[in-house]
This record gives sequence, C-alpha cells and structure tokens, in this order.
Amino acid sequence: MRVLLFALACVALPARADAPAPVPKPFHAEYLTLRNGSEVGRTTLDLRDNGDGSWTLRSHTRGTSGLARLAGIDVTETSRLRWRDGRPEALAYDYRQDSALKQRTRHAEFDWNHGQVQVSEGGEDHRYATVPGLIDRQCVTLALAADLLRGASHFDYAVAVKDRVEAMRYERGPLETLHLPAGDYEAQLMRRAGEPGADRKRVARSWFAPALGYLPVQIEQTQKKGDTITLQLLRLD
Repeated sequence: MRVLLFALACVALPARADAPAPVPKPFHAEYLTLRNGSEVGRTTLDLRDNGDGSWTLRSHTRGTSGLARLAGIDVTETSRLRWRDGRPEALAYDYRQDSALKQRTRHAEFDWNHGQVQVSEGGEDHRYATVPGLIDRQCVTLALAADLLRGASHFDYAVAVKDRVEAMRYERGPLETLHLPAGDYEAQLMRRAGEPGADRKRVARSWFAPALGYLPVQIEQTQKKGDTITLQLLRLD
C-alpha cells in the first residue's frame, strides 16, 4: 500500500460536503511474530474489497520457531464488515486455532435486520443486541487505522465479545520512529485506556505509519499470563 492518492487529490480539488469519508485501501502485509522478544512465527494480514458492499479482513499466524513450530500453531481470524461513514461495522467473524495441544473456534453473526448478535464458542451460544457501529475484536486495529485516516479526535469503540458488548477507548501516544524488519517508519502510537477487563486478550498498543496510509506497522498485546506478543512489519505487497 502506498501513500493514498486521495490525499493528493485533495490538494488540487476543493472539499465537498458530500464527499465520502476515506477508508483504508486493500493491502497484504506480512509480520514477524515475537513472544517476549523472540521469534515464534509469521503473521499475514489481508484487507480486501469483496465487490458487493462488504470487505474481508483476514489474519493467519503459523508457528515457525521453537515450541510454536513443534506444536503446529496455526491461527486464522476472518472478519466480514461494511463501511459506515468511514468506520467499520461487523457482519460476521470467525476464529480458529489449531495445534497439537488444542483446537478452539468462535463464530459470530451480526443480524442487523433483527438487531441481534449470535456468538457460538465451546458448545455454547450467546445472543445479545447490536448497537450502532458494533465491530468484532479483530476489527479494532482496522477501526483505529480508519479513524486516524479521517482525522478523528476520539477513539471509542463498541466491540462484540463472547457474551456482551464491551466498550473500548484508545488514546493517542507520541509519534515514534520504529526500526522494523521492513525498514524505519515514523508511527503514531495508539494505546488502550483503562485497566484490563475480563476478556482483554486483544491489542493493547498499536503503531500506525502515516506514510503508509496508517497501515499498522507494529501491534503489541500482553496476555493474561504476562507474555507479550508483538507483530512487526516484515514486508508489504
């Protein structure tokens, strides 16, 4: 993904009140996956336009080193979404983790016609009401990128977790220069506000590069047991 042509066009053309809000462009990126600073795998992240009004965000992580490779770690997350005024809104979500030790799945359907979310996990089904702008857990990073792209000043999200809607708020940190496998990038730090909740297994801190249309170039999360998982941009197609 390159610097957005949309931004260049705005220099020459006057802004229109009815112009659509910008959204991230489709991309394919590969990340080095680290656990407590040591390489354990590779992660690919893809965003694509399905051509029918919906988009797909998909991540795939596989173990390539150490115990992660021996255990055959293979994790896939797939989110189907649509854009509303420059912000993502969830349509469906799937999570699958395979390894020699365990298998885990989660599936969520967002029925906007009836205002209901249905989540299936571990043989249990949960139903609860939708709220405007509801996203799944994987889409938080995409929502941050979209809000940075459109110049938002507040970063509040309604996120569908296992059995409820969880409110998440993020705050701007400083601009930092990161030295990554893909090169050096000036990146905007975004960090989650508040204390960890019962279901916080997601991104706590993310760095987005303005030069790449606010593509996430580093993503970091701290797990409940204290391990830190970090994704660092390796290459971008």
